[in-house]
Amino acid sequence: MYPWLQPTFSQLSSRISANKLHHALLLQGADGIGKDIFALTLAKLLLCQDRQGEQTCGRCQSCKLNASETHPDLYKIESEKQIGVDLVREAIKNLTGTAQMSGAKVLIIYRADSMTESSANALLKTLEEPTDNTFLLLITEKPESILPTILSRCEKQVLPSPSLENTLDWVKQHHQGDIDENFARLFVGRPLTLLDELQQEQSFNYQDFITGIQGVMTGNLNAIQLATDWQSHTGKVIKWLQAWVKQSYLSTQKEGFWRINLLCIAALKKLKNPGVNKTLTLAELLAALANFESN
Repeated sequence: MYPWLQPTFSQLSSRISANKLHHALLLQGADGIGKDIFALTLAKLLLCQDRQGEQTCGRCQSCKLNASETHPDLYKIESEKQIGVDLVREAIKNLTGTAQMSGAKVLIIYRADSMTESSANALLKTLEEPTDNTFLLLITEKPESILPTILSRCEKQVLPSPSLENTLDWVKQHHQGDIDENFARLFVGRPLTLLDELQQEQSFNYQDFITGIQGVMTGNLNAIQLATDWQSHTGKVIKWLQAWVKQSYLSTQKEGFWRINLLCIAALKKLKNPGVNKTLTLAELLAALANFESN
């Protein structure tokens, strides 16, 4: 378990041992802190037939099935888009039956905030009247996007984010190269995201980004030309720019930075549309940066 999540995991493990774990947990926290791994590890503990405190035994049939990702009583709902009602109804159908391993049944719902209203409503009865030894683990970084009727029936468990120091300590154990602390600050509290960024091929790196941004803001670089040069990194550039302006806003309180942040949000939404001109989208954003006004 990740060190910043260990205290919370230990607390929930103790409640499992005492048979006092709520049947529906809403695991909420920032992106990149390990919520999915936390939920899966908790599910495996619930399914283990000979658990020892907060450790699975690794020897029972349930543990062996989990190791091969074939446990018949562990169900998952995940979708890159919205979670539709059919996915939820199928999962509920499985939960209402008898556990095949004569133990617990666990349903993990990834990105629970992406459930449609119909799918959320389909889940309500199961949340209100679960079958015996049935647990639902809902994962989200946007609890405000979940229907109040769902929220009211779950126990909220906020998963903490590590400090910058703890983030760097952990990432350095898993990454051999140098880490630019200014770059790390873009992902403060999101160690898994930082590690993923560092492990990607760095044909385009943070120093390239900073040099380009400064060039646009000082008028030494043309926004359209820079957008053309960076077109294959459009999504990364916009995400880095959003993180950078957020940090700048927090340190200076200049409204201009917040306005650029809002433009970044709009640009990222636009990129999700098929056929969008990425170069033009980035060029418009960099042009706004070139005309930056702090007040």
